Amino acid sequence: MDREQAITSLMSTSVDERLEAARFFTNAAEATDATRLMLALSKENVRWVKRALERALEKLQVGPPKQEISEAATEEYVMDTNSDRLLKDLRAQAVDEVSRTILHEFAPLIGSLRLVAAMEFDAYETSRTKHCVERLSGLLDAVGKLKKAAATPSFSEFDLSELITECIAVLNISHENIVLRVAGIKPYMVKADRDSLGLAIDNGIRNSVEAVSEFSRLNPAEILINWGPAGAENWLVILDCGPGFAGNPEEALKLGVSNKDGHFGYGLATAQLSMRSMEGDVYVSNKAEGGARFELRWYRDYANIIR
Repeated sequence: MDREQAITSLMSTSVDERLEAARFFTNAAEATDATRLMLALSKENVRWVKRALERALEKLQVGPPKQEISEAATEEYVMDTNSDRLLKDLRAQAVDEVSRTILHEFAPLIGSLRLVAAMEFDAYETSRTKHCVERLSGLLDAVGKLKKAAATPSFSEFDLSELITECIAVLNISHENIVLRVAGIKPYMVKADRDSLGLAIDNGIRNSVEAVSEFSRLNPAEILINWGPAGAENWLVILDCGPGFAGNPEEALKLGVSNKDGHFGYGLATAQLSMRSMEGDVYVSNKAEGGARFELRWYRDYANIIR
């Protein structure tokens, strides 16, 4: 699809064509496209097309509607656009740029600090210095995951059940008081960015394991992972029997927010960034009977269109 075709397709009656056009502008948007993209967004009612348009606007770092847009179009844009989502998506580019700098500058320093401290401090292995160095290293690892989550996705087709098995194996859950059950369709072929989806799943499972390790209303604690289709969407849900989210569950998706001692609060925020990068979403809530619900949703159809 070239630029002229993309401009025409933005207002097509075909969802396929509108999404392909929106994704064209995700990679090729110019400053002069801002007006037409915001107008297209104001009229769009298909969620995954809206998300692609928002990502295209993010590339332009578009703020409030521009002067040249008519007053009526501006009002419609303000009414129809989810400003909170757009704000979060705009942060993705900042996360990528800042994290790249942090990783480049701090990774060598932390590596050197670990080596030098081990040589120069007596009883380093049991010292508070080691604890601080490891915390700093953990923060750097979290920043690296954030950068990965904010990257442009690469769609491919793969078996979701195999990816989940890999995520569980990597976490190496061997606690005898935790039972992890899977109940989804096997095999289940999906089209998504495998790394981004794996990062989101990994953080969801890890959050549940940490939650039930602190408190569980069942003994042994149970974590259930299920997945499948729902209309034009794929879904994956993780249910646990832990304490649930304190206060408003949506707050847990914010960067730096955590109810757990010693945690940076990057895990669920990383999952959120991962899913948004491929126009999916994360939903968190508390179960009525106790425990947390962590759900991923992304789109079955149209996901294989070249970006």
